[in-house]
Amino acid sequence: MNERPRPREEIESLGYDVIYRDHEEVAEHMAFYKVEYDGKVIAPPIVEKYDISLNEIWLSEKFKPYERYVLYHELQEIKYRARGYGVKEAHLKAEEDERVWEGDPRWEELRREINLVGREIFTGIPGLGAELFDRLMKNRPYL
Repeated sequence: MNERPRPREEIESLGYDVIYRDHEEVAEHMAFYKVEYDGKVIAPPIVEKYDISLNEIWLSEKFKPYERYVLYHELQEIKYRARGYGVKEAHLKAEEDERVWEGDPRWEELRREINLVGREIFTGIPGLGAELFDRLMKNRPYL
């Protein structure tokens, strides 16, 4: 088996800080960043809503058990953004890269966790659409 990525180590080597925030504070987006990568400041537009410092990656505290996978996604997204991809396109490409985790039981659990699942994964399941996703998200978290 190939060695799995170690995103925390790479993030630390880049000088980024991983900051866990209260879920209620960041529930709408779950994870985002404002970092310098290859001489460019990379941040999704949502960071304007928050007081996030340069070289920070913010995650919902609910992601702690899944840190490895979420940080990998965010790091891949940052790399795609630095290459010139737009926010949505970089996100989708990072999701494709997540296949490196296929077969990892913890990653599979994350993909099914109703309190954390993203729109793309949810609406990709036959019979589950955007309207149902939006209704469910309004009532998160489920215990």
